[in-house]
Amino acid sequence: MRFAAILSRRTRTAGMRNGRRKPVAALALPVAAALALPLLPAVGGQPVLPSAQAQGLSSNLGPGSGTDYLRPDSIPDRTPIDVTEQVLDGLPEGVSVDRVEWITDRWANVFINSAAMPGEPIKVQILLARDWYSDPSKTYPSVWALDGLRARDDESGWTLETNIAAYYADKNVNVVMPVGGESSFYSDWQEPDKGKHYKWETFLTQELPAVLREGWRSTDKRAVLGLSMGGTAAMNLAERHPSLFDFVGSFSGYLDTTSYGMPQAIGAATLDAGGYDAQKMWGPYGSQGWIDHDPKLGVENLKDMSVYVSSGNGNAGPFDRPGPLPGMPDNYAGMGLEVMSRMTTETFLRYAKRKNVDVTAAFRPSGTHSWPYWQFEMTQAWPHIADALGVPQEDRGTECSAQGAIGAGLSKVPQLGACTSNEYDGPDGGKIQDFRGGRAYWSQDTGAHYLWGRIGARYSEMGGPTSWLGYPKSEEIQVPGRNGYYVKFENGNIYWNANTGAYAVSQDIMNVWKQTGWEGGKLGYPIAQDEPIAGKGVQQKFQNGVIALGTDGKGNYVQGEIAKKYMELGGLNSALGVPTSGELDAKGGKFSNFTGGAIYWSPATGAHVIYNGKIRDAWAQEKWEQGKYGFPISDQTAIPAGGNEVKFQHGVIREVNGQVQKTPN
Repeated sequence: MRFAAILSRRTRTAGMRNGRRKPVAALALPVAAALALPLLPAVGGQPVLPSAQAQGLSSNLGPGSGTDYLRPDSIPDRTPIDVTEQVLDGLPEGVSVDRVEWITDRWANVFINSAAMPGEPIKVQILLARDWYSDPSKTYPSVWALDGLRARDDESGWTLETNIAAYYADKNVNVVMPVGGESSFYSDWQEPDKGKHYKWETFLTQELPAVLREGWRSTDKRAVLGLSMGGTAAMNLAERHPSLFDFVGSFSGYLDTTSYGMPQAIGAATLDAGGYDAQKMWGPYGSQGWIDHDPKLGVENLKDMSVYVSSGNGNAGPFDRPGPLPGMPDNYAGMGLEVMSRMTTETFLRYAKRKNVDVTAAFRPSGTHSWPYWQFEMTQAWPHIADALGVPQEDRGTECSAQGAIGAGLSKVPQLGACTSNEYDGPDGGKIQDFRGGRAYWSQDTGAHYLWGRIGARYSEMGGPTSWLGYPKSEEIQVPGRNGYYVKFENGNIYWNANTGAYAVSQDIMNVWKQTGWEGGKLGYPIAQDEPIAGKGVQQKFQNGVIALGTDGKGNYVQGEIAKKYMELGGLNSALGVPTSGELDAKGGKFSNFTGGAIYWSPATGAHVIYNGKIRDAWAQEKWEQGKYGFPISDQTAIPAGGNEVKFQHGVIREVNGQVQKTPN
């Protein structure tokens, strides 16, 4: 009813306002082209912003297993590996957590199977609250940060382009960043486009809250904010679901989507950014779908929450290179985009005043449409977010110091940064302290040591010093001549490589791995965490094989094609059991022995299994692969007549009713 009345009023007065609307349209439609332009570092006439280090934007945690390898120009091709399974109760039907990938001990990537958007799991980045580890019984409010028009599918712009992880490290809130949604405005689209049917609004409002509550200790106190497209989306989500949010913030958002020229401008942007048709999002331009998603028209629904809006004015600011005219930036696209944001945000503010909705407006005297300004607004909005979420003063930051043995060793690990907690108790009389870039551990037996990056994340995910690893005995040690690092612990090591990730290796498995030449030998780096198998032992996968041990801790490695066959059969769960040898030479091939049989391989035949018993004994009588039968060309399999057979290069050997039948070619 509200929208119908507004539409009717606008229709009646359109004739009188045409003269005033044309200048707006003249600006809006050309700016539509600017909306679609990417904002890039200086190339030719584009501006050079201050370095990432100068702005505090880098996500690198120093040498070693940090996150710098996730920068957009250095993401390696990696085989997807399920890092952690998370089974949660209390989720909506059809919703589950596919896996969790730990980037640091405070940064988890949660992959969610969505009923609204089935297919590939939706990735959500979560930065954990300050006291996540020191107070494991505590629950936390959440701050949701939405991305811009060109949102990527691999990582949020917030972690790629700002210091959000470091800024929130000492604050007791969970920071939640959905990944993906290019050109989506985080809406439920009316029609699919480009093979996708976006249902972001349903996912964010009906599915994600339950995952955060059940798996990540999040309360129902929430803030939602976004930049550019994300600012528009944040306002729409808050207006359409006011009971879900206590704070909403728009940084350079477009808060008027139906005024003359604006739908076409948004359409030009979505088309250029990714080839998306905006009329499949909210329907034909000017239709009810556009009216229902116009932030200025739904502002009345924000009366009970804290509202923050900000925008520059397109003039050259501290992060812009001056253009050819005084006050004009060299970033023409960023200028046009910010002018449009300023116009629409001012319109939104006028509507808010008419509806008696309090809005904190931060209109800056300069600035273009670019990340350094949004990072600044993130810090300026925090006090308002904290007030809205009821965050106690002691949870808005931290006062701490590093002393004793932990403090004495900090000079050698500058990548840890400032502390975010004082020391707190660990198991067995030890101490733990949290820092912006990692954690420190001390015990009487090991002394003080410091972890960060993916190795620190793996250790924390396993339970830290409560895990079988015990306390750390070193910092990261670079593997000589290899692209990798490792840390020593009381009962094993954790190894990391940019192409494989970080995985713990027990002392028993290391004893076998050592025989192969460690990470530079036959097996390479571990690619999965060890897998205990009840009643049978433990196995762990490496880049080129697997190590399997029985319940007595004894076993061996299997490599290459033989290892692939072994794992295809079930590894320790198979009838082969535990490997009793490494890879041995056969004439023209290789083989490995197991408690239950053997796997043979040659380039001509591939890898095939023969179990202990009469068929293998009969083959042995014929001098194995060197005899007249040659290598097996099939696995040992059951036959309809009852019994088993193995096909060889030059014949077949069967066992039928306990009798062996040899049939050479």
